[in-house]
Amino acid sequence: MQCNATQDSPFSAMTNSNLQQIGLVGAGLMGGSLAARLARMLPGASLLVHDASPGNAAYVAERHPNARTVAGIADLAGSDVIFVATPVATIAEQVIALLRLPDCAAIIIDTGSAKRMLVDAVAKAGVEAGRFVPGHPLAGGISAGPGRASGDIITARPYVLTPTDSTDPAALTSARALLERLGAEVVEMAPVAHDRLLALGSHLPHLIAYALAGLGSECPDTLLPTSYRGIAAFAGSDPQMWADIFRANGTELKAVLGEFKKRLDLIAAMADEPEPGQLLDSLRDAKARIEALENDG
Repeated sequence: MQCNATQDSPFSAMTNSNLQQIGLVGAGLMGGSLAARLARMLPGASLLVHDASPGNAAYVAERHPNARTVAGIADLAGSDVIFVATPVATIAEQVIALLRLPDCAAIIIDTGSAKRMLVDAVAKAGVEAGRFVPGHPLAGGISAGPGRASGDIITARPYVLTPTDSTDPAALTSARALLERLGAEVVEMAPVAHDRLLALGSHLPHLIAYALAGLGSECPDTLLPTSYRGIAAFAGSDPQMWADIFRANGTELKAVLGEFKKRLDLIAAMADEPEPGQLLDSLRDAKARIEALENDG
């Protein structure tokens, strides 16, 4: 269903300057980082924090000058904006529950790293989703939990928004303006394009790291070189989180994995050639690509 902005849109009058209450569902690394950024940039707005772990919620709330914890998402109904920063496997149910809250007009922004499964679940739920703006901050870290949270995580890399045909354009405009007020660079793209990008740039590297870590189990730890340790280090991330991500973005991950396997086979075939010309050219091209990325960063 297409939702068009009108002068009567409930979001058209909302500006960052009159935000009074912000809700936060999820007090892990990303939720804690959002709270820290909000404390720095919008300390006057009250922050209500809900998490399945009361301890995590309290930890995050204590680090904001105008925050308190709440027992359930129903307590967030009066918020102007609600961020959903729970594990990717539970974001859809949280968003749907928030959209079903009576007397709630809050814009809802999430932080999940897989979008298509999320937006499909929201669409299938049959809820009015005009005020839901799917999103994902591209920065993160290996460690989970609020103890490593930092407001700089929110601004270290772009914050991607992936609106659908159901997203109210005025809600999208307000979400973008809020994130930019927090200091984030906002990029918009389709959910499928986002999932393809993350499959290649994040999910595949983590998949490779977990596979490589398993292969090295029979080797003496003291003899494993830095190159192995550097790549396999991503396997130090939270296994449950990555199991959920691999499942949530399985379609795109399998597609890029197929391309990666072909690339591996091609390089291996080049290594069998009597002359190193093609292999050397391929490796030089790869090196140039990495140097360009480093210079751009």
